[in-house]
Amino acid sequence: MSKKQLGALFLSSLAMFTAGNGLIPLLPIYAIQLGAEAAIAGYYLSFSYFMLAVGVFIAGWLSDLYQNRKRTLFIAGLLGVLSIWLMGRATNIWQLTILTGTTWFLGGMGVALVNILVGLFAEKTERGKIFGIIAMTSSLGALIGGATTGFLVDRWGFSLMFLGVSIFCLLWPMAALIVEDKTVPKEKKSVKIASAKSRWLTGGILLLLLASLIATIAVFVNILGRSLTMNNLNFSAAAIASTGAVGGAIALPLPVLLGWLSDRIGRKLLMIFCYLAGILSMLILAISTSLWHFWIAASLITVLFDVNRGIGSAFVTDLVSEASLGKGIAIFNVMPWIGGILGFALTGYAIQSFGITTTFIAAAFLPFIAIIFMISIRQNAPAENLDKVPSKIASK
Repeated sequence: MSKKQLGALFLSSLAMFTAGNGLIPLLPIYAIQLGAEAAIAGYYLSFSYFMLAVGVFIAGWLSDLYQNRKRTLFIAGLLGVLSIWLMGRATNIWQLTILTGTTWFLGGMGVALVNILVGLFAEKTERGKIFGIIAMTSSLGALIGGATTGFLVDRWGFSLMFLGVSIFCLLWPMAALIVEDKTVPKEKKSVKIASAKSRWLTGGILLLLLASLIATIAVFVNILGRSLTMNNLNFSAAAIASTGAVGGAIALPLPVLLGWLSDRIGRKLLMIFCYLAGILSMLILAISTSLWHFWIAASLITVLFDVNRGIGSAFVTDLVSEASLGKGIAIFNVMPWIGGILGFALTGYAIQSFGITTTFIAAAFLPFIAIIFMISIRQNAPAENLDKVPSKIASK
């Protein structure tokens, strides 16, 4: 992959994750200011991540059908800038819900398109490293967003904060203008029939998807629960947002380093490592009372999310052909957002019903289940080999 292409995709992804990671710790607080209770704030964020998942699915479908990824990425970026600005002008929870859902839908499209383009242009020997570099934008975005959004809210309020985030997000469509695209020949029908079941219905792929889904439910329990806990302890908006900044700073080099290692020692072992970090994060969060406790918990859960997204995408790319890469990447990348839907929907209710500590301890079991799924994966032959199935065999 050329440096120009990598740089453009990196900047687009950075804009998206700076907005998302900078806003998400504060959105429950904003929703509560607009009249929502804890459970409603959870449902509001759950709906937003439902829209994000829809955006990922649609981007994958459009990518394979029309193969005009550059234009779609640019248009989504322009509309995303507008919707972020309008979020700061919401006057009630319903307006905020619609605008946040729109923003997250466009962000889902953007994230999926960036990952699809990486998968199309990255060579097999560098996939882990390149996906790790792109995954690093989540940590860097958390650092930039977390260091600025809370400060802006404490100093000038939510409206000006949303304006500042929307201006920064102009990087998204601007970088999309210099992205390269390419047309991928569609699979021959005979090969597609022979390999489709092998590609999509193997136990390995299903276990990978389930592991990602279950582990990332814990991520979003952590995010919402952390914000609500810190708000109850009377931490400032800057302190709440700082957890994302510190978590991003500490986890920043890991996606690249572990992505590089995954090209050499395999993906599975390193994904298990990131799930272990998630277990530790939830247990620490269950007993957190000081700011530095929340910083440690945020750092560990960021490791889970970033490494899972980067190395997991490389793992999927190893297993599917170029012609199906759009669907493959989209399906894997939608798992964390479905985790967000479930995690946010359940967290507010669970905290109100069972208490904060019980909720966090229960969520610590989720990455453990994900580890069991990962251990059970038996990697199939690379997708490139599947595409070489002889037509006379495929026609049987």
